[in-house]
Amino acid sequence: MNDASATPREKRPPRRRHEAGNTLLVLAAVLALLVTGGGMNYVRNLQADQASEETRPFHGYDKDDLVALKSAYEAELAQLEDRYEAQRSHRRTTGRKAMMDESLADFERVREHTAQVRELGSEVAEREARIRELDRELAARAEIGEGWDAHLRRLTRF
Repeated sequence: MNDASATPREKRPPRRRHEAGNTLLVLAAVLALLVTGGGMNYVRNLQADQASEETRPFHGYDKDDLVALKSAYEAELAQLEDRYEAQRSHRRTTGRKAMMDESLADFERVREHTAQVRELGSEVAEREARIRELDRELAARAEIGEGWDAHLRRLTRF
């Protein structure tokens, strides 16, 4: 056999061919470990994401719907806060009345006004809590990502 017709593989000494085979075997083993570890990590992170979705009240909504809902809650909150501040700043007091029935009527008006102020304050607090929940949902979705970002994050997050 002449050197011109010999293939590059045949030109290498047998020992170098054996070392190249070992290197390929090690690379294949490392690749198999990476694929297996990545797959297990992906499944673990997918299960964690699904478990966290169950505890979030708005997980079934589309992102655009969440943004629209948040802006609607913020507009309603602004109106409620204005009404609350107006009611709160308008103080009702009872005057010193000589007759018991007049004092009782004043007391009832003050009590009703205070109940209205408390009710408006409660509604303001409820809207603020809803807006915080929506903010948490949007932040959770931003952390998880969408599309390929979510898949890549699940694969690489430890």
